[in-house]
Amino acid sequence: MHASVAPSAGTSPGHLLRLIRDVDGATRAQLLELTGMSRTTLVERLDQLTRSGLVYEAGQLSSTGGRPAQVLRFDDRTRVLLVLDVGQTHCRLSVCSLRAESLATEVFPVDVTERPEVLVPALLDRGAALLERFPGRDVVGVGLGVPAPVQTGTGTRWPTTTMPGWESYSLEDQFLQRWTAPLLIENDARAITLGEYVPGANSAGSDILLGVKYASGLGAGVVVDGHALRGSSGAAGDIGHIRLTSNGPRCRCGRRGCLAAHVSGRALLRNLRSTGVRSLDDIAERLDARDREVTTAVREAAAVLGRTLSDIVQFVNPSRVVLGGILGRQQLVADQISQQIQRHVIPRIANEVTVSVGSLGEEAATVGLCRLVMSHVYAPEQINAALA
Repeated sequence: MHASVAPSAGTSPGHLLRLIRDVDGATRAQLLELTGMSRTTLVERLDQLTRSGLVYEAGQLSSTGGRPAQVLRFDDRTRVLLVLDVGQTHCRLSVCSLRAESLATEVFPVDVTERPEVLVPALLDRGAALLERFPGRDVVGVGLGVPAPVQTGTGTRWPTTTMPGWESYSLEDQFLQRWTAPLLIENDARAITLGEYVPGANSAGSDILLGVKYASGLGAGVVVDGHALRGSSGAAGDIGHIRLTSNGPRCRCGRRGCLAAHVSGRALLRNLRSTGVRSLDDIAERLDARDREVTTAVREAAAVLGRTLSDIVQFVNPSRVVLGGILGRQQLVADQISQQIQRHVIPRIANEVTVSVGSLGEEAATVGLCRLVMSHVYAPEQINAALA
């Protein structure tokens, strides 16, 4: 048991299960101490959770005398999550444990501009095939990350040029026909930020993380004390459409001069086409090879991105900025963004923020989606309703 966990604020079965999950198992005596429940109430709550298959006796603590105490743990042994991290050009499909560990993963090309009536069934077929490797496992939740604004509470997708037609497609119904498990949808950049968030990273005040996905497109996420900022219409973090100029290159949204039109991966591919670059993988390889033209183009694009992020850092005052996506994971990009923040942000803010490449790499969005699904499926109110 983790000794740093604070006493539980609730005494319902759902709150008790959350406590058992948080401390990664505890004895009955430890739970009595942590919850302040009466022994009778604790026995009743544990009986409900055990009969429902949510808690099990995982073994005994070593004892110096008397009857050894049983450790009670959350029963995740036969439960899995299905996670689809859909980007503009690739999908990362994973079967994960309830601890957000990838048990099996496939990465394959997709085109999110394809009609959902064609793309979604193909994704579902790939998911079903991957799950066949785990017979007897129960899918308790599905996480879907998409490069578009999402209102997570309702699953509403707003019209976007990135994913045309998805806003009116019956996505939830299609998933429910395959798996009778909740579907949680999240913007891909916010999913990365949720994955990279580390509780307690800033002990001096509010723990604020600014995450940026820099790949074919551009997106950002803000997580405050573990909670993602989504905005009134699910578009918080849509930095790609911050307008830099009125007469710049045309953006996919139809306007001119958006940040994405200037510096996104798609913009870099357009500008570097004459060099033979055809994909973001080509750019990454050329950077590794210290190709002068590609390095210069990426450095200049990252500086423009960093200048824009400086304004966001000045306003939000995060303790950390974490970069993801195939371009965001390049150290050259992180260095340029850090330099711009130090140059343009007031010192009392700039000196307290760190800029780094994400520690989870390509797994960040998968981990974030797992956390999102788990926070919904095993929320105390959900458990209490199921046991009522």
